[in-house]
Amino acid sequence: MAPAPRTSRVAVVGGGIAGLTAAWDLARSGAEVTVYEAGSRLGGAVAPHVLAGVRCDAGAEAFATRTTAVRQLIEDLGLAEQVVSPNPAGAWLQIPGLAAPLPATGLLGIPGDPQAEDVRRLIGAEAAARAAQDLHRPVDQWRGVSSPTVGQVARDRMGDVVVDALVSPITSGVHSADPDELDMNTAAPGLFSAMLEEGSLARAVQRLKAQAPAGSAVQSLHGGMATLVDALEAALRQAGVTIHVNHRVTDLRGLAADRLLLAVDGPAALELLGPVLPQLEGEGFSDGGTGGVALVSMVVHAPELDAHPRGTGMLVAPSVTEIGAKAMSHASAKWAWAADALTAVLGSGHHLVRLSYGRITDTPDSPTLGFQSSDEQLLAAAAADLPQLTGVPIGPEQILDADVVRWERALPAASAGHLQRVQQLRQALSQQRQLPQGEAGTKIWTAGSWFAGTGLARVIPDARAVAARMLEN
Repeated sequence: MAPAPRTSRVAVVGGGIAGLTAAWDLARSGAEVTVYEAGSRLGGAVAPHVLAGVRCDAGAEAFATRTTAVRQLIEDLGLAEQVVSPNPAGAWLQIPGLAAPLPATGLLGIPGDPQAEDVRRLIGAEAAARAAQDLHRPVDQWRGVSSPTVGQVARDRMGDVVVDALVSPITSGVHSADPDELDMNTAAPGLFSAMLEEGSLARAVQRLKAQAPAGSAVQSLHGGMATLVDALEAALRQAGVTIHVNHRVTDLRGLAADRLLLAVDGPAALELLGPVLPQLEGEGFSDGGTGGVALVSMVVHAPELDAHPRGTGMLVAPSVTEIGAKAMSHASAKWAWAADALTAVLGSGHHLVRLSYGRITDTPDSPTLGFQSSDEQLLAAAAADLPQLTGVPIGPEQILDADVVRWERALPAASAGHLQRVQQLRQALSQQRQLPQGEAGTKIWTAGSWFAGTGLARVIPDARAVAARMLEN
């Protein structure tokens, strides 16, 4: 990494993973770095909480292994021996009237083999035959399209049933987005171009799956992903970085820095930039209309779950009305360390589950459960949903501890054109990267999931690339 310029003073606004990662790279190269975090802790959406005496993830629980970027940071921090892989059993899917394992060949729910038995079991032979038409139909009409949505492409190539039954539960549960509004290039980089080259969406899915590294699609750290935040904070302090928590920056002109990194969400970045760079007005971002996600984590005493009857969790199709949750992670089935920790503290037969609320069909006036619901409503709903999601009759008296965590604007807007807006904003900053402050001015960059995309596999390499550019300019 190139050494920092001699007078480099860097202010990082936002103490999430993006801000912390960039700050570490900058500090190791000799920059004088100060991190400002509005909340009471570091890590952003990577956060811990304690249930029944066991520390577990309250936010992000894993990272994608499609690239080596996250693993490289983990190794740089000396955590390589802490990496763990999940139970390979995989998750299940709940559609109206049926619960079954997710198709093994899918990507975003789009099947790589439309006629596979696990696909036909979920959508039926007729819908599978319609999906298989993708293998032979031309793709010419999609050439030249710049911002296709997942739903548009998948409906055209494979039919409505594939989208509604297979794709929508994943885009809703993972991206908090309607498939018909989710930018394909954002959600699955390279899939659309591969479809044009292969002449088939299914073959494009097969190609991207084949290109992925061998082994698990995701991994985590023993003790949870918050272990990464702990290590980053320790490394930053050792590198001499000044860290301020409970410090909300409201005016960029009050920061003494030659270089400024906004590691916050898009709306917050533009709010800070507005008074000093009004020419950026109109580079707007929305919150995607989701209003946020509420997670209900519970520790239950249910030996019946020892057999992991629904694999490592459940995704719920939006068309399923009798279940309020959109997803469930059976954390103690997915991660051996979590099961061991529960057993060590509580004994055998205990399990950790996490239910997600805040469906894409929610509206401000919607009576359904979501981000705005009270803790009492969410806890009651989770207790009612859990038996349906697990297939096991678990009563309220078996719930030993529970917690509600809300994530507002935790996921970036993923509508068509979002990537273009990000590129436009970053380009505008590269051309007008000066605050009217001091003789030399202050150069500005952005990082974080709103600019890089959802997931640590996007956020971390982007933050490191931004830090490298900051050192060069």
